[in-house]
Amino acid sequence: MIGLKKADIGDAEHILEFYQNVINSINGTEFNPKWNERYPNLEYIKTNIEKEELYICTKNREIIACVVLNNRFDPEYECINWGVNANPNEIIVIHTFAIASDLAGKGIGKEIFGQIKMYGQKNNKKTIRVDIIHGNDGALNVFKRFGFEYVDTVEMFHPAVGLEKFHLFEYDLEKLN
Repeated sequence: MIGLKKADIGDAEHILEFYQNVINSINGTEFNPKWNERYPNLEYIKTNIEKEELYICTKNREIIACVVLNNRFDPEYECINWGVNANPNEIIVIHTFAIASDLAGKGIGKEIFGQIKMYGQKNNKKTIRVDIIHGNDGALNVFKRFGFEYVDTVEMFHPAVGLEKFHLFEYDLEKLN
């Protein structure tokens, strides 16, 4: 079993290298988060570590997955008719979720998502939300397999590419109780 743990500031350079390796390895695949040298960057990584919101998963001391979990979202979220009515403190928003490309399809994402669900239930969260940039068909398929429901498509600003369409998905944690 693998486990998520909060990243430490000493992990920042390794996390940046991990994301850069993921970016390089997904070229030409169905996974296209449109990340580049500007995003995710070292400042983004350090900021999320300092806020204790960046989690990593390691195997043999190598980072094999990263994810940012918090309750921050773009202003466009407030205009959406979400399936679950929840206050900001009752949601988890998934950001920059990545798995080492050589481990894709081996159940690691599913296992990590299971841990995110357990965390949400333990902390009285009602829902998990994610926005997926248009064209990232691999992520769309993965989150659908995880049981996320499509909610809407909106335009939002993305640090790497500017204004872009995003597909919004939600996972209802209350249906697990």
